[in-house]
Amino acid sequence: MGEDGVNFPGGRHGRSSTETGKRVLRAAVTPVDDSLADRFASEENWRRGYPRHFEALTVLEAGSAETAMTVARAGLAEAAQSFVHVTGEQEHPLGHAVSVREPRLSTVEVVGGGIRRPVLEVPYRGELLTGHRLLRQLDDWVGRGITEPSFREAVGSVVRHPEWLDLSDRTFALVGAGSAMGPLSDLLAWGAHVAAIDLPRPRVWERIVRTARASAGRLSVPVRGGGAPSGDALVEHAGADLLTEAGAVVDWLTGLPGPLTVGNYGYADGALFVRLTMAFDTVLTELAARRDDLSLAYLATPSDVFLVPLAAVQESQRRHRALRPSPLAARAVHRASGGRVLRPNFTSEAVLETAAGRYGLVNAMITDQGQNYALAKRLQRWRLMLARADGMLTSVHVAPPTRTASVHSNPVMEQRQRLTARLGIETFDADTSRALAAAVLVHDLRNPASAANPAVPLAHPHESFMAAANPGGRWRVPLEPGSALPVLEWLSRIPGMHR
Repeated sequence: MGEDGVNFPGGRHGRSSTETGKRVLRAAVTPVDDSLADRFASEENWRRGYPRHFEALTVLEAGSAETAMTVARAGLAEAAQSFVHVTGEQEHPLGHAVSVREPRLSTVEVVGGGIRRPVLEVPYRGELLTGHRLLRQLDDWVGRGITEPSFREAVGSVVRHPEWLDLSDRTFALVGAGSAMGPLSDLLAWGAHVAAIDLPRPRVWERIVRTARASAGRLSVPVRGGGAPSGDALVEHAGADLLTEAGAVVDWLTGLPGPLTVGNYGYADGALFVRLTMAFDTVLTELAARRDDLSLAYLATPSDVFLVPLAAVQESQRRHRALRPSPLAARAVHRASGGRVLRPNFTSEAVLETAAGRYGLVNAMITDQGQNYALAKRLQRWRLMLARADGMLTSVHVAPPTRTASVHSNPVMEQRQRLTARLGIETFDADTSRALAAAVLVHDLRNPASAANPAVPLAHPHESFMAAANPGGRWRVPLEPGSALPVLEWLSRIPGMHR
């Protein structure tokens, strides 16, 4: 990707994602905690130290619902003011992005010829789970601490209400429609109208169009220029770049039938992920000013800092007391390492007393994922909180660790997923995670008692991220995974211990 489009602001040292990120976080916390803003500013090794600062940010937001909303508003306001729209040698305010209406996007519709899938189907370890078998698997995941009980209730309700899966009455605009974690194939299988937004890459669009033709749904494809290309010509002209064509995308989405659910499933490495997040946020803000029938969907990463239910903390502590070999051996190793190795997942300090109640705090950040990943995900979380507060239905699902190409292109991440399985963290195949996330989205749209519904009262905005969460077991394991990795790595080198 080039410089054009939504981008970080220029400065003496170029377009610094570090400086911009720190500026956004400082502005977010300044209205409620000047000292924390100073700590952000004085951090000299942000690239390695950012996880503890995001933890401090989460603790601050935990204090009260009002504090969390103040932080979210201030952070997003600073981001909107800091980021820019670049065209050639010119740098404009971010709002300029939606004023550029070229290229004009027209629509080609692909109508599927398949039969609507009448029930929820979840592929898992070589099987296709439906009905009672899927309900039993949900019980198993909860029993092992892999998913939260509210996840079982959400997905289980979709199993028990197959009529919810008739999505012929809805339109879904999917940004990053071709992504491994996006719900494109499931929504089309359930008869939905999907407006797909992805980069103009013929290979991606070949797969998207092929999926639509075999489904019971209807696909709207954005194409450049006039006419209605078909076949090979369609995939050659399909697509839109959110970074440089935000205005054209807003115009295109404005004309779609509703009700309209807008889902962000796009991903990119490094600083580009933050740029895409801000481009989406700009599109959403403008679209919300034009339409009153929007709902919003995101996937949350399991590797973030979260408030978690107190029951998760208690289960983790119970499992820590029951560790074999004995806790005495673990404590000896822990002390010998100066407290760095084999830390419990939750200490007494990890239970927060807040105005909304008692919550656990888990810092599941993985430093190797990078500061930009953390910033992008925090911007998304803030937008969800504000959208819900403004009356928009907001579906957010904490998805599990997943075997995707982007994760396994990083050998450190691949190794981490393999080793943490020994702690009780389950990594899901992409098709399993995708089907389960699609089911949660259906639940949130169909069940008026869902936490996604802004009419349902929450004690704290962060409870949205606890609802229907599937963190893969990370919230309930006995040991903090990063502190156990050295031991797990050592054990993996002993013949026979990898089994």
